[in-house]
Amino acid sequence: MILKFAVALLAAALPWVASAQTKITLGYTQANAFMAAFVAKDQGFFAKRGLDVTLQLVPQGSTIASAMAGGSLQAGTLTPPAFLLAVEGGIDAQVIAAATYQVKSNPTLGVMARDGSNIRNAGDMRGKRVGVPAFNGGNHVVMMKWLKDNGVDPKQVTFVETAFPQMSDLLKGSQVDIVVPVEPFISRIQQNKTGYLVTVPTITDSFLESFYIMNRDFVQKDPKAAREFREAIREAVAWIGKNEDEARKTQVTYLKLPEQAAQTIKLPTFGVDVKPQDMQFWVDLLKDFGITKGTATTQQVLFQ
Repeated sequence: MILKFAVALLAAALPWVASAQTKITLGYTQANAFMAAFVAKDQGFFAKRGLDVTLQLVPQGSTIASAMAGGSLQAGTLTPPAFLLAVEGGIDAQVIAAATYQVKSNPTLGVMARDGSNIRNAGDMRGKRVGVPAFNGGNHVVMMKWLKDNGVDPKQVTFVETAFPQMSDLLKGSQVDIVVPVEPFISRIQQNKTGYLVTVPTITDSFLESFYIMNRDFVQKDPKAAREFREAIREAVAWIGKNEDEARKTQVTYLKLPEQAAQTIKLPTFGVDVKPQDMQFWVDLLKDFGITKGTATTQQVLFQ
């Protein structure tokens, strides 16, 4: 009797406990771009909206779309190029919410060269090996655009696919000359003294960098869950703005960062809503480089 009374009290205080939760496994990559999801999980922003979200670290972001297609993930984190390529390849998914924007006033993407290489500008990069986290991914495309804007044909460098955690070691071992990491890996490379920052690859004042996606069939069956997911991210972004020190601690849990690093590395510019022009920027850019055909429309890929 006492147990039943306690459960009733709990259900009254926390209404979402009494009802079945929608289960979602979210695959994310090892970047603090997805801190809002970490916070939404830990602060109960998902749970109070009827979502039972499991966060699953995925070492290589290029596998997220296929894992979603296979059903092991219902949601994922991707960059626009990887997503649009996957859509043209037959993956049926939609963007639910933004994760981060790369903003000129708060850059968290960098071009770093091996310590002692004396690489200082785009011209110095001709003939060099450049490590990017995924071929035709966000960092790869941004790097190609930056090189082109600075008078260097991207074909004059050799791109090498390498995961973020290995970039520092590859620089140290001279297996690559340049890498294009995001935080927290920029700070790690600097702390390890294996590389130095050459430049921030600015291609525009602001562009959509990463976002959260869901399978279309999942969204169609439960559009409310998709909207609630987005609102949980919105609440988390607002919470981060008011509780930065506490939010930073989630990087220890979900990114396996040392506490000191978690408290000092630069945070990205978080976002929530994706505008059609944000996605169109990437549709046009990828088509210009011949990476995609440009057949994936913004209306098709954005969940409203």
